[in-house]
Amino acid sequence: MCCGSAGIYNLTNPEPARELGDRKAAHVAATGAELLVTSNPGCLLQITDALSRQGRAMPTAHMVLVLDASLRGAGPEELLGPSRG
Repeated sequence: MCCGSAGIYNLTNPEPARELGDRKAAHVAATGAELLVTSNPGCLLQITDALSRQGRAMPTAHMVLVLDASLRGAGPEELLGPSRG
């Protein structure tokens, strides 16, 4: 399901985009995941904003941060810590 960011869609159609973002965030939160990872910066911002509006705290990370942590042998606490989310 699209997060509602889709290039400039969230700028040209803010209300429908916000509804999509809210729906996507609710589905993400329902998974019980401890970390949301995406490779799309627009999605990262859109879903993070929607989670925040819904009062749902969930750390988020771009896929590059996960890859970097993996290559350095960093533990999950680096991505889940208070500075990430």
